Amino acid sequence: MKLFSRREAVLVTSLLLICAILFLVFFLLRGNGSGEWDVVVKYKGETAARLPLETDVVYLFECEEGTNTITVKDGAVSVTSADCKRQICVHHEPLTPKDAVLGSIICATHHLVIELERRE
Repeated sequence: MKLFSRREAVLVTSLLLICAILFLVFFLLRGNGSGEWDVVVKYKGETAARLPLETDVVYLFECEEGTNTITVKDGAVSVTSADCKRQICVHHEPLTPKDAVLGSIICATHHLVIELERRE
């Protein structure tokens, strides 16, 4: 009993090859963390601040729901304090360019999302 016909095997193999190529291209294009990056702070989906990742800075974000202290230091960004109840954003690992494609720091209580974007 055959599991796949020859035609189905070629189709499945082709699809797997295409997925593998897209996966490799995706991770090769994201770079090795070099280049210029911005920290993008979004509040309720709108950009509230854009900070250069290569400049160390402490940014106090205040909104109706509360306050977050966002720290950019040594090429990474983190939330160092927040007055939200669960503190998930504070316990999140610092975000670096290696994490930029797949990572973000989120404070759901304050409707805050922190992402890294490559500067154009």
